[in-house]
Amino acid sequence: MGCCWRCRIMVSVLMCTYNRRFCLKQAIDSVLCQTYPDFEFVIVDDGSTDGTEELIKSYQDPRIRYFKLDQNSFYCYAANQGLDHCQGDYVAFMNSDDAWLPDKLEKQVSVMEQNRMLGACFTRVYLVDESGNEISEECRDMVALFDRKCTTQNEYLHTLLQSGNFLCHPSALVRKSVLDKIGYFNLLYRQLADYDLWLRLVSESEITILEERLIRFQWDIKGKKQISMSTRENSVRSFNESVMIRKNYIEKMSEKNFFQFFRGDFQNPDSTSHLQLEFEKAFWLMKCTTKEPGLKAAGMEMLERTMREENAMETLREHFHLDIFDLYQWNGEHMYKTPWLISEIEEGSQQLAYYKDILRQKDEYIGQQKEQLEKQNAAIEQQQEYIEGQRRQTAHYEEQLDELGRRMEQKTGQLKKYEDKIREQDEMIQTYANSTSWKITEPMRKIMRLLKK
Repeated sequence: MGCCWRCRIMVSVLMCTYNRRFCLKQAIDSVLCQTYPDFEFVIVDDGSTDGTEELIKSYQDPRIRYFKLDQNSFYCYAANQGLDHCQGDYVAFMNSDDAWLPDKLEKQVSVMEQNRMLGACFTRVYLVDESGNEISEECRDMVALFDRKCTTQNEYLHTLLQSGNFLCHPSALVRKSVLDKIGYFNLLYRQLADYDLWLRLVSESEITILEERLIRFQWDIKGKKQISMSTRENSVRSFNESVMIRKNYIEKMSEKNFFQFFRGDFQNPDSTSHLQLEFEKAFWLMKCTTKEPGLKAAGMEMLERTMREENAMETLREHFHLDIFDLYQWNGEHMYKTPWLISEIEEGSQQLAYYKDILRQKDEYIGQQKEQLEKQNAAIEQQQEYIEGQRRQTAHYEEQLDELGRRMEQKTGQLKKYEDKIREQDEMIQTYANSTSWKITEPMRKIMRLLKK
């Protein structure tokens, strides 16, 4: 590689960081070890409190230019501050938890210098976890996203608008002159600020992606450390930003560029006037993508404004062969069913099916218990019948016992009478035994007993 351009082309490497001291050294070292020597390393510390400043200042490399903000203001503000300090012909964006391969800058600068029409150059990436282990197999969807192929400026633009961002931010090398022309990061966006920047970039100039993997891009599989980590708030914010970015992009696009890039998508290929192109923009937003229904609402809003213009109804009928009833029909379709709402509905349906299955199982269990209860009730009825029979038999025995009791009372009365008679007789006998006549006749009775023997 010749040195005629190497000696005069300055690259500004821009890295913003906030409380990432634990992984910062790897990122800094990978930049300082680049085979391309002519660069400055602009590091913006977004108000870190974890010793980041001490670590950066421990490097004695004159290429490092360190700037610390008074308070944390998030990436877009910090990056814009850094871009104001960048003095190079190119800006290379870097994250504080990623790592470049040594020849990344050299290969990108070479491509950019050989094709002055290019406004930016990206690369393919290795996906790694926080320990540096490659996780391509575990994250095939992300690999497929970053490996998406486009060849023309028009194809890049359509893919970005219809499918979302697929350009890896820390792999980008962008001409500073292009950035100055299109503007820096929009402070309104937090999740998709780079997506907004790439759309403006692709509208202004051609880009390319090197097929070599020249960056180790850290990806947290669990989604706990990325700004775009999957929380409800971030999902909502990402959806809102995606709709706003696309809507603003189409609305603000010049008629010349819109005609150049989107004529193939026109409702009527012969649309050329201002009013016709305004209708085409609204139609395009409404049919841009089925993944984000909110864009249809944005298209309807633009259509509503366009319908206020003079000759709008005539243009709608004569040029597009549509009438007011078509608009009424479109307006009667659901336009605000957002991805997270769809997800919640699906989750709710799954939960409903789950609970229905539980209820079915409970119904089956209740049916089984009811069957067992009926059997138990039948057994109880049999027991009750048996007990009732025993009660009747017991009552019969009680009646017999009562009768026996009455008889015993009668017998007892008779016995008492007999005892009274016996007692009377005993008393009479005792009276006789104690009488004088009985005593006088005692010898005679003894003689009689002897004679009987």
